[in-house]
Amino acid sequence: MNLAVNISPAENISRDLLAQALNESRDGITIVDARQQDFPLIYVNEGFEKLTGYTSGEVIGKSYHVLFGADTEQPEIASIRAAIAKGQGCVLTFRNYRKDGTMFWSQLSLSPVHNAEGTLTHFIGIQKDATDRMLLENHLSTLIYTDPLVGISNRRHFEERFTNLLHVARRIHSGMSLMMIDLDHFKQFNERYGQSAGDECLRMVGDCIAKTFVRTSDCVARYGGEEFAVVSFSFDIEGLRQHARKLCEQVRMLSIPHSDSPHGVVTISIGGVHRLPNRDTTEELLIELANQELLSAKRSGRDCVHVIG
Repeated sequence: MNLAVNISPAENISRDLLAQALNESRDGITIVDARQQDFPLIYVNEGFEKLTGYTSGEVIGKSYHVLFGADTEQPEIASIRAAIAKGQGCVLTFRNYRKDGTMFWSQLSLSPVHNAEGTLTHFIGIQKDATDRMLLENHLSTLIYTDPLVGISNRRHFEERFTNLLHVARRIHSGMSLMMIDLDHFKQFNERYGQSAGDECLRMVGDCIAKTFVRTSDCVARYGGEEFAVVSFSFDIEGLRQHARKLCEQVRMLSIPHSDSPHGVVTISIGGVHRLPNRDTTEELLIELANQELLSAKRSGRDCVHVIG
């Protein structure tokens, strides 16, 4: 009697063919050892070498962090670390840096590998160059998310970034800060000097705020009228207060004349809140608390900072 034996096509694929397929993939493919400290790279294909400029000999045994450069405060990197700590996969797009220092956008798909006993042993990463897509998206985002007068993020962008940063802060147990900033006596400034001068004043102050908060995890936006908002990772309450006081000083040093202000120049008031967010922490709650502190700062004479923890 003849017995028909069904053999899966996958069983006929040789290891050499699998290795060749991995190596000739246009995408960068990496394997890291999850059993060793710092998760060193144990394999990179030619696609990775072409994408990053690093040879396999230069990165094998090293951490994938070599591609982060000095740009290590990206929220996506914290998300990768959180996923790895839980033995989970993730798909994220973030900035990487080639051997020559040039930046490119990397879409990384990270997947865990377990042995027959269910123990996590490795992670496989598939890396695509997403630079063209991100440049197009960034161009469109500039049109959609930038305040046309001041040239920084608008309220729509702020609200989306705020939601994302709050989600990440909850997941990685990071503190976050929110500041609401208002120009003092701005209605009188507009009435005395005219709308054109008022617009230029908003641009100067907005630029000053943006230059004070330059980390990739910071978001500075014109929230509405003469009000600005800043959301940021990891400032402790004393650090936030010092940063806010420094910002008040820098705005005064712009020396924008304002004869209706007791200081003779344009000043700002700042209300802020610092929290380690939990499930009950919402964007609405933090904005309400920061606005309450902003109102307290104005009632205290303006040109001052009120921040709660």
